[in-house]
Amino acid sequence: MNCEATRQELGAYFDGEVPPQVRREVEDHLAACPGCAHELASIRDLATRLASAGPVVVPEDLWSAIERRLDGPVEVAPAGPRRFVLLRRYALAASLLIAVGLGAWAFFSFGDGASVARASTVDFGMLLDALPHDPVAAFERFLSHYHARQVQPAEAKRASSQLDFDIPESLPGGFHLKAAYTLRFGDESGAAAKYTRNGEFLGAIFHRPVHREDFGTHKDYECVIGKHRGHAVAVGDWKLVHLTDATTCHCVLSRLDEQEDLPAIMSAVAPRHVGGEGGGEDHH
Repeated sequence: MNCEATRQELGAYFDGEVPPQVRREVEDHLAACPGCAHELASIRDLATRLASAGPVVVPEDLWSAIERRLDGPVEVAPAGPRRFVLLRRYALAASLLIAVGLGAWAFFSFGDGASVARASTVDFGMLLDALPHDPVAAFERFLSHYHARQVQPAEAKRASSQLDFDIPESLPGGFHLKAAYTLRFGDESGAAAKYTRNGEFLGAIFHRPVHREDFGTHKDYECVIGKHRGHAVAVGDWKLVHLTDATTCHCVLSRLDEQEDLPAIMSAVAPRHVGGEGGGEDHH
């Protein structure tokens, strides 16, 4: 299944309305295509926003603003498959506008520039699904999906100055830094790091607290890391552990024990939160 065929099925796939064979073909394509996987993540994000949006007051001049846009000059879309994709997106936007009773005003403006809603989810499903096969490749696929760029640790911190985290050269237990990255979650910046210890892999991801984290078919559970409450998802002997404070979600992927090994690791990557200087009890 190619990109065009996959994107035609994404809406029905998201709603669980495709036959099993088509679902398998879509999932096989999504596993290998970051572009289509990003398209599906956008659909999930929009659905989450619409589901969680409260009542909105529709401005009295909304229809007049729409009419002015409709009466304005029309941009001719390029020919070929790209034109088809653009038309589908415009049709989807129009359908959603009607479906929510014009509530989409909460996310878009009719001024000279559009106000783009920030991403409300971080999709860990692709990472968790591939963990049993190749954890390092799964981590790298997640990084690629969120536009990873390898940088020095100091640059990663500067690029995400709104977050509170550290990427030390070494972690307790003998892990050594292999690479640091900047990431993009919607219009928010984030960071990540890759560590190894005698061939054993550990990954760290830092992002702003979000509306929810999407774990796909996997379930999270509450856990305690040191003196702080967090949550985790287990896939085999791998765990993706999260501790969140007011500014940052600190996520660590490893095979380490939550009580014996992880508290020291989390203290190293989130010292002001877990170390006790500025952190209170964690909640998500």
